Amino acid sequence: MPSKSVPASPAVARLLRERRESLGLTLRSVETLTGDGGNPIPHSTLARIEQGRLDPGVRRLQQLLRLYGLSSQAAGELLDLEALAGAVPFERDPIKLRDLALAAWHDGRVSDALACFLAFRERASRTPADRTMRHEAILAFAVAAASLGKHQLSRQMLDELLLDRPEPGVLAKVLVQQSVLWRSLGSQEAAMAFLDRATAHLRHGDYRQAGLVHHQRGLIEIDLLAFDAAAGSLTRALRNYRRAPANYDQARVLISIANLEYQRGRAERAAAAARRAARFARSHGFARLRLFALLEESRALQLGGSVSESRLLLREVLADSVSDNDNVIRFHAHYYQWKAELTGGDSARAEIELREAGYFVRFVDQTSAEASEVRTRLAISRKKLGR
Repeated sequence: MPSKSVPASPAVARLLRERRESLGLTLRSVETLTGDGGNPIPHSTLARIEQGRLDPGVRRLQQLLRLYGLSSQAAGELLDLEALAGAVPFERDPIKLRDLALAAWHDGRVSDALACFLAFRERASRTPADRTMRHEAILAFAVAAASLGKHQLSRQMLDELLLDRPEPGVLAKVLVQQSVLWRSLGSQEAAMAFLDRATAHLRHGDYRQAGLVHHQRGLIEIDLLAFDAAAGSLTRALRNYRRAPANYDQARVLISIANLEYQRGRAERAAAAARRAARFARSHGFARLRLFALLEESRALQLGGSVSESRLLLREVLADSVSDNDNVIRFHAHYYQWKAELTGGDSARAEIELREAGYFVRFVDQTSAEASEVRTRLAISRKKLGR
């Protein structure tokens, strides 16, 4: 958490309120519990904090996080996402907000999507009678948070969602997303366990959900170097996405197929698969997925020795990611630019790209090989400069 005062945050206020309510605590009981620790927070002050009308300050915020069993990192990640979000939308209908959020996300307008996701969650929480909508709002925001590298926040939200016993259709999606998170956190065993439970809850004829399960299984199999099995899983995922139909997910699995070819060391096939994914994403207006496909193509080109072509492609990606304020894309673009400059022998330029990647590393999955490599190389560079 930052050392300076934390500004009043509607998202953090809602997090505190929802956590208190899930624990069955009243404002007065929280006042009593904080008093037991020697620093009581009056119930009237707590009410204003939960309404987003009062800056809690670092001391009070950390006191409440400890009392509620919440992660300081998750709260910090929530503040990061709120800072990235655009203007609060005028729309108040939860269904329309959800559709606006998904449309903006698919278009690659991250700031607008986050604003709509936050508003969707806030509006859905005001209709407690519709548990399914509220659960879908939490899940949608958790998926978006994870996609932007906020894994601790996403996992905390999903853990609480599971404890609230969502209906079977939502439960299967939550279990798949838990698998996604645990894979990102570095545990293929936990990821596969959650995926097996998701499989047990599949409903006949739900082709998109079946596609999600096969897709995630394929990604885990890539991690385990079971490439033939992964190819089969990704093919089944693509087949189910087409039957759904789910075009956005089709674009995602086409990118995963390019990744599989890259991991197998097949540079030409990887580049061709990435171009196919980029064309598909472009034709359907999935701007952010198109950039991820171009990143796959750029590293495939490097694998095949076409460093100059890779550089040109990465410059295009960086230009688009800056205009969309997409820090996850920026990290990967600078990471692969760093690799390209190292291969090309320009050590000065490589150092600049490494530092840029180091700046954006906090926005991505901290357990990924790319993030770990950047942090390690920066630590080595700082050590050399300190001598």
